[in-house]
Amino acid sequence: MYPKSIASLCLLTGILGAAAQAQQNDIPAGVPLRVRIDKRYLLKTGTKIEGHLIAPVYLIDHEVLPINTLVTGSILATHPVDRGTRTDAILNGDFTPLATPELRFDQITLPDGRVAAISTQVKERDGTVVRMKSSGKKRSLTQQAGDQFRQRKQDALDQITKPGKSDRTLRLLYSQLPYHPQRIWPGTQFDAVLTEPLSLQQKNQPAPLPIEPYTGGPLTGIIEARLTEDLNSATAKQGEVVHAVLTRPLLDSAKKEVVLPEGTHVEGVVLQAKAAGWFARNGKLRFTFRRIDTPQSQTAQAAPATQQPEPVERSADHAIHGRMISSEANRGQNVAIDSEGGAQATGGPDKYIAPLVLGLFAASASLGDDDNVVKNGVVGNGFGLMARIATMATANRNVAMGFSYYALSKSVYKRWIAKGKQLTFPQNTRIQIELSER
Repeated sequence: MYPKSIASLCLLTGILGAAAQAQQNDIPAGVPLRVRIDKRYLLKTGTKIEGHLIAPVYLIDHEVLPINTLVTGSILATHPVDRGTRTDAILNGDFTPLATPELRFDQITLPDGRVAAISTQVKERDGTVVRMKSSGKKRSLTQQAGDQFRQRKQDALDQITKPGKSDRTLRLLYSQLPYHPQRIWPGTQFDAVLTEPLSLQQKNQPAPLPIEPYTGGPLTGIIEARLTEDLNSATAKQGEVVHAVLTRPLLDSAKKEVVLPEGTHVEGVVLQAKAAGWFARNGKLRFTFRRIDTPQSQTAQAAPATQQPEPVERSADHAIHGRMISSEANRGQNVAIDSEGGAQATGGPDKYIAPLVLGLFAASASLGDDDNVVKNGVVGNGFGLMARIATMATANRNVAMGFSYYALSKSVYKRWIAKGKQLTFPQNTRIQIELSER
C-alpha cells in the first residue's frame, strides 16, 4: 500500500513540476504573422514554400514568436492580375498572362523546436518603411532632380554590390522579355492572418511584469501598432475614426512595468483626406491618435507563472496626443511623411529624371546615321527587348525615333498628366506613433 502511495505521490509531483515549467499561451485568431520568402519559387499550384517571420509576435508583455521563426506552406492557386496592371505591362512590351499567387501557410516551427499546424489567410504585401522627414526649407526642383539622380546611381550600385545579385539580374532580364516565366522572388512579404488560435507551450517563462496603474497623467513615448481596417485617400472622410492595436508592449523607463500591454486599442481620427486627381495630383491623408484604452489594474499580471493570465481589465478611454512618425507603405506610391505626421503619395524618384533622360534619347535618335546599330539599340527603348531588337535589326533611324518618342510620351503622360496615385494603408499596416504632451 505504501509503495503505491509513494509512487502516486511521485507521479503527481512530476506532473506538477512539469506544469510549473510550461505555460499555456494562446495567440488569438486575427493576429497577422509577417512572413518574408527566403528563396525563388516557380509560380505554380502545389509548390511548397518556406519563409520566416520578420516581425516578432507579442502577448501582453512578452515575446512568444521571435524574428526568423520558420513558416512553411504552399501555393493553392493562381489568379489573373487586375486590368490596370495587365494593361500597363502590355504597354511596356510584356505580354505574359500575369498572375498572383494564392498562398496558405499551414505549419510553423515554434521556439522549442516543435512543428505546429496553423490555419491562415494570406495576403501579399508590397511595402517598405517610410519615416518622417525633418522640417526644413523646401528643396528646389533642381535639388530634387539632383537627389533623384543620386538615388538612381545608388540603386544601380546596389544591384551590383548587395547580396542576391543573381535573383536581381534574372528579374531584370525577365522585365525586358515579351514573355517570361513567373516567380515568387526572395524578399516577397506576406501577412498570414491566423484564422484559428495558436496554442503555445512555453517552458521556464519568466514571471509576467506588473502593469503600471494609470494615474491620469500624459502618456509619452513611442508605440508600435497596426491598423485594424483599410484606410484609403479615395474613400476616407474628414472625421472618420481610425482604429489600431499595439503590436508590442510599451514599458516604463526601467523596463520593470508594463505601461500599455500588447493588444491595447488606439483610436484616431482623419483630419484631412484628399483623393488623387488628374495631372499627377496624388492622394493625401492626415490623421492623429486621440484616445487609448489603458489598463485599470494589475490583476491580469498577478497570476502565477503556471497559469494563463486573465484578460486585462480596462478603464474608460483616455485622451492622448499621438502622431504617426513612420509607417509601412506601398513602394509604388512613394509615400512621404511630413513633420506633422501627414502622409502623401509622391511622384517618386523618377518624376524628373526619367522624362529628362528619355527626352535626351529621343533627341539623340534624330541625329546620326541609320547604320549606328549600337546607338539605335540604346535609344530605342520603351518597349522592352522587342524594341531594342527591332531598332538594331532594321538599322533605321526612324524606327529608333518612333520607339524613343513612344517611351518619352508614355513617361510624360504617366508622371505629369495621368491621374495620380491614391494613398492606401491596408489592414495590418504597421506604424509607429509618437505620444507627447502636445
